[in-house]
Amino acid sequence: MTDFDLASWYAAKDFTTDWTSHNFSVWAALLAARRDDALEVLEIGSWEGRSAIVFLNYLPRCRITCVDTFAGSADHDFNPEWATAVGDCERRFDANLAEFSARVEKIKAPSSCALSRLAIARRRFDLVYIDGSHHSADVYADAALCWPLLVEDAIVIFDDYEWTLASAEDERPKLGIDAFLATQAGQYTELHRGYQLIVRKRP
Repeated sequence: MTDFDLASWYAAKDFTTDWTSHNFSVWAALLAARRDDALEVLEIGSWEGRSAIVFLNYLPRCRITCVDTFAGSADHDFNPEWATAVGDCERRFDANLAEFSARVEKIKAPSSCALSRLAIARRRFDLVYIDGSHHSADVYADAALCWPLLVEDAIVIFDDYEWTLASAEDERPKLGIDAFLATQAGQYTELHRGYQLIVRKRP
């Protein structure tokens, strides 16, 4: 197997969608130097587990905490097939991640509740992937709740920065991401800007 072998990693897995694979080459480049580290990864919005599988394979010593309601969102109404897939997405997530059960913590809850509980428990993370609700206010809230959970030099991946399926600006992630980062001016280094926006928290 090569260092980045999606075909092998996804063999015998059950997916209905692929919204993330086009981002993985960027992840591989940014995380290459940390592949041997025992990273704590936090993922907000896990769906069927496609991105979690990449983290678990590419970072073989990492542990991942996956937060999702597994109830879908208004975004799934854009496509009837997406809406149909919601009902069984948790079963697919569980089956797809079963081989990694010792390294996966699943939290079935709204992100606001889950992140608050993680903060109270004084949990800390090296890598955070924010891919939950697309509404700008929700993305802002997720970022604000995640930021205190980050260790120095932690990486934050904001998904869907250029997502435009919703017509209203406040129903897209970009507005929330930009507003949050404006509150952290000087506290982060931008690593990548494209469909995703990726930053590193400065010491």
